[in-house]
Amino acid sequence: MYTAFYGLREKPFALSPDPRFLFLAESHREALAHLLYGIDQGEGFIAVTGEVGTGKTTICRTLLDRLGSETTVAFLFNPSSSAAELLRAIASEFGLDNTDRQRGELGDQLNRFLLEEMREGRRALLIIDEAQNLSADTLEQVRLLSNLETSSAKLIQILLLGQPELDRKLDSPSLRQLRQRVSVRWALMPMSPSETREYVRHRLRVAAGAPREIFTPRALAEIYRRSRGIPRLVNVLCDRTLLAGYAEQAHQIGPRLVQSCAREIPDVARRRPRPSSDPARRGWWGGAAAALATGLLLAGALAGLRFEDPAGWLGRYAGIATDPFGEVSAPPPSGPSPAPPASLPTVVPMQAAPVVPSPAPEVTLIGAILETQDLVALESRAVREILASYGLDDEIPPMADSGLRGMERLRARGLAILPLQGATLDTLRSLNHPALLQLRSDSGAPRLVTLTGLDADRVTLFSTVDGPALRFPAEEVEKQWDGRAFVVWRNFEPVPDIIVPGVDRSAILWLQVALSELGLYRGQLSGEFDGTTLDGVRSLQLARQLRPDGAVGPRTKMVLYDMLGTYAVPRLAGPGGPG
Repeated sequence: MYTAFYGLREKPFALSPDPRFLFLAESHREALAHLLYGIDQGEGFIAVTGEVGTGKTTICRTLLDRLGSETTVAFLFNPSSSAAELLRAIASEFGLDNTDRQRGELGDQLNRFLLEEMREGRRALLIIDEAQNLSADTLEQVRLLSNLETSSAKLIQILLLGQPELDRKLDSPSLRQLRQRVSVRWALMPMSPSETREYVRHRLRVAAGAPREIFTPRALAEIYRRSRGIPRLVNVLCDRTLLAGYAEQAHQIGPRLVQSCAREIPDVARRRPRPSSDPARRGWWGGAAAALATGLLLAGALAGLRFEDPAGWLGRYAGIATDPFGEVSAPPPSGPSPAPPASLPTVVPMQAAPVVPSPAPEVTLIGAILETQDLVALESRAVREILASYGLDDEIPPMADSGLRGMERLRARGLAILPLQGATLDTLRSLNHPALLQLRSDSGAPRLVTLTGLDADRVTLFSTVDGPALRFPAEEVEKQWDGRAFVVWRNFEPVPDIIVPGVDRSAILWLQVALSELGLYRGQLSGEFDGTTLDGVRSLQLARQLRPDGAVGPRTKMVLYDMLGTYAVPRLAGPGGPG
């Protein structure tokens, strides 16, 4: 009723989740950072708690959007109270047949499934919402799931979402074994007064397509006092107030209308306590005391995480979100661009030149060739050829079976792997690095081959156990390929996994120098991730058909190493790639 009156295209404060209205306050960004780090590091248990309406579901949906297709997710919204029913629900979510299976059989079936997922290069994630409703026996069954592991990795990661009652359960003596396995734990806080103001303005801006200052500053302050910064209550109160404003034909809404509507909503009817007596928000108030309290809270949270680098995670993960192939989206920095420098240093090559392969003969019928090749021996050949392309010998004993062991051999020699699903040859041209492709033989059996060359319509592969590289028509390869690839690359420079605002200055300085060499940065070499740096990164990404999110993750680094021409990259095409 009120949308047209206020110049809105849709309701801005609907309770249904809509990613277009996503707004992450500081507590939400930090929670998301913890989740991304924990999952990235293969931590077994992660727990996030928060009061009703503080945004646990929003965090979870945002996390799911950021996870790549290499993660298989089971999501339990209303977990069963019994251990056996929980196992059945998990099996069902993973697409397993749980008909007439007993508890032990379900566990064995789940273990086999998780082992297969690991062999296929996928991680398994179980998310249990409303986990505070689980009984102690059921939580113990959840703990037993974490025993499913290999000698080097967990087979399943478990994220528990719940209200503060979950914290109290985890702190009980009877669940100390589970508590000790929770390596990442975070409590969501309500929004601060400034975040509440920005939250309201953000939703109005999205709904209108342009900034709309409908609530006066005093009205926004009253919204915070009444809602206590809880997003769901903010939505309910703002929606009701806009309706009341429409009824009064008030183009601007002041605190009186907010107070009047608050009296009709039970959860916001009473004013919030004074800041000094509000334990939920005491870290946000009191000037210097508040800053000290917040610092102590953050230090305590970091102390509870089993990080190899407790001080380094925030710059890499906080406030960013991974895309399906491992890059990130970072909020753009603000501020004026600095003046251009008088002179620029040069980028120094770090490695010797890679091995240059001989020209490959051209053949067809790749499916028939793959049919004659042994699965394990062909994968071992693929790994040897990748190592040789980087000038590395294969010092690790041959594989006894297939699966991830080949990837482990590559990582052991200092190489990194970017797994892709649903990739295309254009994706691989853009990255211009060698890759392992999973192709099908004529019978449908999977085979892992090495991609070493790629031009407009021909693909060069090591597709036999002991023969030379062969060239195939691109369309023939695409018919045998399911889009799964493992791009192998080397992080030549000692910089963080993801370069975004807030990381080490030396990493940003290296990035600025590299962009300068490519003519994409003309600002001051400051080591600050400013707007000019962001623009340079986005220009680079657009030039190579990458998502222009402005963050330097694996794919953007690969493109940088390729385009600079001073690093020993074993390229699919010449330096600079396809264009």
